[in-house]
Amino acid sequence: MKTKSFLLLSILFAGGCDNQRSSQDLLNHIFITQYRHSIISRGDNLPDFDRRKDSIDLFLVALHQRLVPKEFQKKAGWSDELMKGKIQFLIDKGWLVNEDKVLRPSVFIVSDEQGNELYEYGIPLAKEIALSIEKETPSIKEKFKATGLSDNYDFDSMSFLVLSDVLLDNWQLMEMETTYLKKENRPERHGKFYYASIMEHVNTDYEPFGIYGNQYGKINDSTYMSIYGNNRIIVNKRLKNDIAFGDSILNVALKLTPELNNFFNEIAKDFKPKLLKILDEQTNYSREVYEKSGYSHEIAFEEFFIWWYHFIYTSATNILAERNYLTIPRGGNFYYKQ
Repeated sequence: MKTKSFLLLSILFAGGCDNQRSSQDLLNHIFITQYRHSIISRGDNLPDFDRRKDSIDLFLVALHQRLVPKEFQKKAGWSDELMKGKIQFLIDKGWLVNEDKVLRPSVFIVSDEQGNELYEYGIPLAKEIALSIEKETPSIKEKFKATGLSDNYDFDSMSFLVLSDVLLDNWQLMEMETTYLKKENRPERHGKFYYASIMEHVNTDYEPFGIYGNQYGKINDSTYMSIYGNNRIIVNKRLKNDIAFGDSILNVALKLTPELNNFFNEIAKDFKPKLLKILDEQTNYSREVYEKSGYSHEIAFEEFFIWWYHFIYTSATNILAERNYLTIPRGGNFYYKQ
């Protein structure tokens, strides 16, 4: 297989503190910044502890920024006994490792600056993926028409769901993990299997870095609803506090019929080899980003890539939107129910 590679001029992000900031400035920034915790899991494979209690998430962020633990301890007001207990707790939970007396977080952590640079380094892959989807779109529309689904559904109104969520995320992620990353199970932490991240959250109305994602939940005894987009935070608050708003979402949500789901499974399966070919050809580049970014000192390549892939497919989605292949809903979300 011919391998293409993209030149990395310099990668100075992740795993190291900004040399232009003093340790105290960084600590102050960490303590006033909001962070979003995200988990990729299935079933009950979830953390069994409060990741924000006693600022343990901020401790992990500080370690990621290569700050001295004692400096964080002083800022947080932790006693020596509390510090020792929190370190052991995080090690036991699989969120921290102690190698050669050096503490390193073992979950994906990204600052605002680092996230923006991850976007930059994902552009070559995102462009290839977007171009591949552009080439596939006419045949996807033909299949959509041939199934008779076009009699009841408008493809353009579903284009965000079809070309982004189906081809790149929810209908694809599990297959990509097992085939590309060759992982049958997600990382094991305290007996659970999940990917975990802590992301700096600047624009709190939207997901960190505008990343598109899928969320699934039970609305009532007979209805399950999914939200795909990057504005789920506001929606979730409203769903919890405003039943009427939730009812209005249910009324406009796409009904995912067996026929539609079969079509989505089919086109995701058809696109899978093309997506994997792009990822396979750029594996050397991806591993170069992983190594030079500093994440290789904290997490396995598989965990790094699964989170970086979210930046990549979000960028590919935005490229497709700019080229009018899909329409991102005005509110940033697409709703569908089962």
